[in-house]
Amino acid sequence: MGPVTRLQFGHSGTHSDMHAPDHGGDAWDACSMLGIPVTSIVDFSASVNPLGTSPLAADAIRRAIQFLSFYPNNDCSRLKEAIASYIEGVSSENILVGNGSTEIIHLFSQVFLETADEAIILQPTFSEYEYAITLNGAKPIAVQMEKNFRFDAEVLFKSVTPRTRAIILCNPNNPTSTTLDKSDLEEIVEEAAKRKIMLLLDECFIEFVGDSERRSLSRDSKDHENLVVLRSLTKVFGLAGLRVGYAISNKKTITLLNKFKVTWSVNTLAQAAGVAALSDAKYLDETKHLIRKERPYLKESLHKMGVYITPPKANFMLANLQGRMTALELKQRLLTHGILIRDCSAFRGLDSRFVRFAVRTRKDNMALLRALREELRG
Repeated sequence: MGPVTRLQFGHSGTHSDMHAPDHGGDAWDACSMLGIPVTSIVDFSASVNPLGTSPLAADAIRRAIQFLSFYPNNDCSRLKEAIASYIEGVSSENILVGNGSTEIIHLFSQVFLETADEAIILQPTFSEYEYAITLNGAKPIAVQMEKNFRFDAEVLFKSVTPRTRAIILCNPNNPTSTTLDKSDLEEIVEEAAKRKIMLLLDECFIEFVGDSERRSLSRDSKDHENLVVLRSLTKVFGLAGLRVGYAISNKKTITLLNKFKVTWSVNTLAQAAGVAALSDAKYLDETKHLIRKERPYLKESLHKMGVYITPPKANFMLANLQGRMTALELKQRLLTHGILIRDCSAFRGLDSRFVRFAVRTRKDNMALLRALREELRG
C-alpha cells in the first residue's frame, strides 16, 4: 500500500486566486489560431462519440425548433421518463436533469458542502470537481492514485477527517481510462454512509466500457441517500454542443438537489434531442462496436511506436511520452497536421510527459498515427 497524499488546494476564503478549470475540446480556439473552420480539425482532445450526433437526435432538434418561442419544460418530464426507460430499475423521481454534467457537479457542491467542509478527490481526474468545491467555499483534498493508477479504498478513507463531507470518484476515470469494480464501489458507498459522507460517482463515460454492468451503480443509486451517480448524454450520443447530463439517486436526495437547481437550465432542443437519442439503439450499438474495434487498434499501434499507454477501458487513453518531447510540444506539432490532442500536464498528479487521445474512426486514428510517426521519429 502506498502512502496517503493529502493536499489542500489553494483556498484563502476568497475567489481572487482561483483559476478556471482546464479542459479538452478547445477546437474553436485551435481553429481560430490556425485560420481553418472547426469542421476541418480532427479533435482527439474531446472524448465524444466519433460517429457524431445521433441521427434521431438531429431529426428531433429540427422538429423542436417550432417550440423555441415557449419556455422549456422545467421538470424535463419527457426526458426523465426516457432516462428511466434507458436505466432499467429507476423511475423519474430518482432522476435530475442538468445543463450537462457540469451543472450537477456544481449543484452537488452547493447543496452538500459548506465553508470549511472537506471533499476528497481521487487524483488525477476531471478538474471541474476541484473548481466546484472551491467555488462553494469548501476545501478539496487530493488523494493520489497509486503506481500505475491503481486504487485502494483503504488509502482513500485514511484521508477522511471530521470535516469530510463528500468523496468524488470518476468511473471510468478521466484522464486515466481506468475503472473500479462494482463490488469495490459498493463497499465505498456503505463505508461512506456509516461516516455520513456523500459520494458523487461520475459515470459519464460508462457506456464506452465493455463490461459496464460490472462497473456501474446507476441502478443501485436509488437505494442510497448518500450516493449520487452522474451520467451524460454529451459523450455517448454526440451532444456536446447542447449540454445534457443527469443524476440518479434516492428520491429524497434528488428532491433536495432539485430545490437548488437553476430554473429552465435545460433548453427545449436539448430535451428533445435527449429523448430521441436514448431511443437510438442502432446508433448506440454501432458506437460500442466501433470502440471495441478501434480501442485495441490504436493502443497496440501506439505501443509499437514506443508510446506507453495505460490500459484503457473507455473511449480514450492516457499516453506517457517518456521524455521524447513534452505534451505541449507534441500538441503544437500535431496542430500543424490539423490534429488536436489533450495536453494532460495540467492534471494534478501528472506532468509534462502525459497526453490523452480519444478513440475515433479508423480513418482518423490512422491520420493520428501517421502524424505521430513523423513527429516522434528519432
